[in-house]
Formats: sequence, C-alpha cells, structure tokens
Amino acid sequence: MDSRLREIGKQVKIKGFRPGRIPPKVLKQRYGKSVQQEIVAELVQSSVFDAIEKESLRPAANPVIEDLPDFADEGDFRFTASVEVYPDIPVIETSEVSINRPKVEVTEADVDDMLETLREQRQSWHDVDGPAADGHQVTVEYVAETSAGKVPEQGKQRLAVQIGSSGFDALESELRGMQAGDKKQVELTFPEGYGERKLAGQSAQVELETKQVQRAELPEVDEEFVKSFAIESGSLEDLRAEVRNNLERELEQATKSYLKQQLVRSLLSSHGDLEVPESIVRQEMESMRKRAAQARGEDPESIPTEALAKPAQQRVRSGLLIAELARQNNLVIDGARVRKAVETVAETYEQPREVVQMYYGNQQLLQSVENLVLEEQVVDWVMDHAKVTDKPMSFKEVIGAAAATGQQS
Repeated sequence: MDSRLREIGKQVKIKGFRPGRIPPKVLKQRYGKSVQQEIVAELVQSSVFDAIEKESLRPAANPVIEDLPDFADEGDFRFTASVEVYPDIPVIETSEVSINRPKVEVTEADVDDMLETLREQRQSWHDVDGPAADGHQVTVEYVAETSAGKVPEQGKQRLAVQIGSSGFDALESELRGMQAGDKKQVELTFPEGYGERKLAGQSAQVELETKQVQRAELPEVDEEFVKSFAIESGSLEDLRAEVRNNLERELEQATKSYLKQQLVRSLLSSHGDLEVPESIVRQEMESMRKRAAQARGEDPESIPTEALAKPAQQRVRSGLLIAELARQNNLVIDGARVRKAVETVAETYEQPREVVQMYYGNQQLLQSVENLVLEEQVVDWVMDHAKVTDKPMSFKEVIGAAAATGQQS
C-alpha cells in the first residue's frame, strides 16, 4: 500500500503541499480506502485465476467471491471463491452412432412445384358474389367473449382466412357458405398456437361478420411473369435454372440440419444426464425468450420462462457435447469455410462486399458463423466415423425432416 500511495503522491495536488512532498499520513487519510480496495481486487483476481489454472478448471461464469474480510496491512489474507465450471465429459464414442444420410436430388417435379408456389405468391384476388367455398379468402371481423372478457376489449378484430389452408378448421367450417355482409354467432375453440395469445387454446362465444369473399387468380407463366423475378431474358428455362439453383442450396442446408439433428439426438440419448452450468442455461433461456418475443412482436417480459427451461438445457447440453467432440478430436475452425459461409450470406444482399466487411468487422457476427462452421466440421468428422446408412428420400421429405427436427431441438 505504501508504494502505491507514494506513486499517487507524485501525481496528485493537495492544497498546502507541493507535488511529491505530501506526507504519507495525509495520503493515507485521503486515498487509503480506495487504494486498499484496488489492492484487494487485484489480489483476489490474481489468486482466484491462479487457483483455477492450478486445478485445471474451466469456468462457465465469473467467480463469486464470498467471506471477504477487511484488508490488513500484514498477515494472511483469506477469502472464499466459488465458480461454476463446465462438466468433465469422458471420451465420446461415435463408432456406434447411427445416422441416415439422405440420398436425394432436386427433380423437375420439385422445380414445377416451386414454380406453382411462385404463381401463388403472385396471385391476385377478386370479389366473389356468392357463398364462400374452399380456396376462397374470407375477410372477417369478430369479437370473442371468453371467461376472461372480450377480445378485443374495444372494436372488432379483422382476420383474413383462406378456406382449406388456414389451419383453423373450426372457423373454416363456420365461414363456408357465408357471403359478404353475413353475420353469425358461434362457439369456437381457438388453436393453441393462435396469434392472439389471449385466445390461444381458449373456448369463446364469437360474433362473426363477413366483410369480403374473394377468389384467387393465378398469373400465366409468360415473359412478364418471368421478368418479375429479375430474369432479364424473360426465358422460362432461365427461371427454371434459377429455381433449381435455389432449391439445391436449400436442400444442402436442410441436409446439414437433418444430419446434425440426428447426431444431437444420439448424443443426448447417451449423455442425457450430463449436468450443465445453470448460468449458461439462464443465458440461453433469456436468448430464447428474446427471439420468441421478437417473432411475436411482444415484450420479452410478457413471455414466461418456465416452459423454456427444458429446451434451454437441451440446447446447452447438445452445444457442450458438440464442442467437446471438436476438442477431443483436435478439430479447429476452418477459416476458408468461414469465408465461404460469410460470402454465401452476403450473396443474398444487394451489396455483398459491404456485408462481408461488416461480418469481419464485427467479432460477435463473425463468431456466430465460426460456431456454425465448427458444428458442420464436427458433423463431417462424425460421418466418417459413425454407422452411416444411405436413405433414399425426396426433396420434400428432407426439407420436412429438417424442419421437424429443428423444431424439436
């Protein structure tokens, strides 16, 4: 402490004393407490990290200091520190892991299906002078009365429902046969995933009023249609080639996701009891909460965290296991693959060069890509060491399987 105070004495100015001539007693009275706190913090930090290194611990969070006594100029300085650590994971055996590798290619039928989807995206709607039927889009206003009150509390809620594809079968049944201007009082049970959270999974008395009934009209696949997708030649063959390229990229990503999720399921099956750091789980829960809130356009505080605990634990557990596979097998991030991944993302923007620069100028963005690339490298390594069976699948089956496993993860 004395040496630290002497250094301070050379720099500070105190009225009545010349710089460098301030008595130690005065310096101690004025700066002793703050210097003491600095010294304590430095001693604690260095001691804790020396102990962590000596014990070969892998901290999952910052150490928590407990039982910190008052500092004394002489004698032992004792305190207690607790730190949450990553679990020790034994060697992960992959020779018994079974993985189905999709044997699949994009077909002309897949291209046809996507062209039909593109037509539907460009479809126009025209009023129907008659009853609503399958394929029609019905614009309806409603007020729902539940045990908790009216939704909305004031006015009416407007909703567009495409009969036959909305996923709300009970409402579709009521709308069939209704014409613009018709009104009806019905009892409905809203789907669990309904957008209005106050109605999700709830039964209600619903007052319906049909405002508009429309039918779809698909555009012709002509030169004008083709050019609307930035195909300057207007050639249908050029559009089909572009669609095929996009589907092949989508298939590549879906295949990677499908393979990864099979690996994750296998790892969780054999390491389901692996304890995970609670601090990391809490971080993951908060991250999931924010993503859910952003998707719903809601305040994160309105989303309860209880239901997120188990999926957050599984995400953290699978992430630790994949990272451990990389560590145990000396896998390091492939910079060339990272660059390619960044450029692939950048290609979807109007100014790809600027996007690449943005990623490499933002450590957090770049690290997110590096983590994904390392996961892909782990999957590639496992595919060379696991029991792999080629499984004939269609494009739609792979896309569906990847989507389903992604929802479960």
